[in-house]
Parts: sequence; C-alpha cells; structure tokens
Amino acid sequence: MRKLVAAACAALVIASAGFAMAASDLGKQREADMKAIGGALKTASGFATGKEAFDAAAAKSAMETIAAKATEFPTLFPEGSEKADGGASPKIWENKADFEAHAAKLATDAKAAATAADSGAEAFKAAFGTVAANCKSCHQLYRLSD
Repeated sequence: MRKLVAAACAALVIASAGFAMAASDLGKQREADMKAIGGALKTASGFATGKEAFDAAAAKSAMETIAAKATEFPTLFPEGSEKADGGASPKIWENKADFEAHAAKLATDAKAAATAADSGAEAFKAAFGTVAANCKSCHQLYRLSD
C-alpha cells in the first residue's frame, strides 16, 4: 500500500512539473506571438503614417502575420494557464468568449487590411486604423501592463 501511495505521489509531482513546464512554454509562446504582432504592427504603422514609403507587399505580409497570430492566440490561454505569464489579466478566463471574439475580430480586420493593401496607401491606412484600434481595446481589457 505504501508503494502505491508513493507511486501516486511521484506521478503527481511529475505531472505537476510537466504542467509547470507547459505553462512556462505557453507564456513564452504568448510573448513570442505578441512580439510578432507588435513587429508587424510597427511595420504597418510606418506605411499608414507615411513615415515609410508604402510597400503593398510588406503591408500585406504584416497584416497576414497579425491575422495568423490572432487566430492562434486564444488557444494559448487554456484553463489552468492563468500564471503562465505576468501580463495576462484574469479577465481573460472570466470572459473567455469575449476575449476570443476580440481575437477573431482582429484576425478578420487584419485580413481586410491585407486585402486593402492591394488597393493602395489610402485604403490600407483606413483599414490599418481599425486593426490598431482592435489591439488597443483588447490590451485595455485583457492586459495587466503595457
């Protein structure tokens, strides 16, 4: 009986360590995705503000990056991963459907901005404004610090 209890305790310790590692990996992936979105947003912002000469292909690529990461992002917040990083608000898990809706809207709007890039700088600028507003609103609700 003692061996069974010891084995169960050992399995629990190993499982806990595995979850801690998984949570750590989730935190790292969340950070990597946000950095990719931030980098793409910075690139696109240069085109939208006129600080950089408009490059339709680069603008489209930046928006495609944002769309792909926004689509993936909600999957990085499963139940039990609340402590995987310090920037995620508990509101994510309290309002999971709304958080997922914000990510889906960002992905949809980024895809629209990618398409708008083919129509020129002015069309892209307008579409980019919507994407940037999405980022801001989600951060206000679901990020602890900026």
